[in-house]
Amino acid sequence: MVTAGPLRFHCWQIGEGDRLALLLHGFPDDAGSMLGLARALADAGYVAIAPNLRGYGATDLAPDGDYDVGALARDVVALVRGLGYSRAALVGHDWGAVASYAAVAIAPELFPRVVTMAIPPLPCFLRALTTSAQLRRSWYMGYLQLPGAAARVRADDFAFIERLWRDWSPGWRAPPERLSSVKRTLRHPGTLEAALAYYRQTRPGPRGLRYYVRTLRELLRPISSNTLILAGVRDGCVGVEAFARAREFVDGPCRVELIADAGHFLHLERPELVRALVTEHLTRA
Repeated sequence: MVTAGPLRFHCWQIGEGDRLALLLHGFPDDAGSMLGLARALADAGYVAIAPNLRGYGATDLAPDGDYDVGALARDVVALVRGLGYSRAALVGHDWGAVASYAAVAIAPELFPRVVTMAIPPLPCFLRALTTSAQLRRSWYMGYLQLPGAAARVRADDFAFIERLWRDWSPGWRAPPERLSSVKRTLRHPGTLEAALAYYRQTRPGPRGLRYYVRTLRELLRPISSNTLILAGVRDGCVGVEAFARAREFVDGPCRVELIADAGHFLHLERPELVRALVTEHLTRA
């Protein structure tokens, strides 16, 4: 367990050295999906840390119920400092990508290089949500905020979760052991409710509209890190067209790579290619 700010994070660690890489998972997932990338980065000389995000598994639940993007960003910054480092490479998938963009926005000096997967820069994604095609793909975001969502997600041994994996990565079968791990994580007391709160708190909450707008302005500004953005061409969650203008929202060097024959879980579908791209980006002089 790593103490970072007010929370204790359950983390996987692979490798030793003086360079830190944080690997951040998404939904519906857990830190285990990042271990292949962690091993590759450990082989490249990094201390690779894959935490379960706040509320997931053995990581603490937020004592104040805060699961908004600002809290995720502060967690990432606190993890770097809690681990005793002054900077880190970031690799984030899905909500982990959201947390990565947000962390770089508030503390750019800590994160010289970033890799995000399956989510474009936040302003770019919000713009995509104004299109009918992306709204159809993002139907689940509203569904997960409805009363009774947790019970429906749990029904039939988390059949809803299996559906998302199938729909988001069409033509690819998730390893049974990966889905089993995700289900175990979501069965942990409070985890599913926390995961759903990530979606509920994309809207103005108890702190009011002024706080919400101020936070968005802070987190949506262009980032300055050297950034690699990876997207699966067949992603059923975020359409590849959402990445078309991604470079406009990164002030630093930015490269977008579209991965053929891959969907939302591209790091598991095309592991060798993704590991090579990530390692090359983070180790290039």
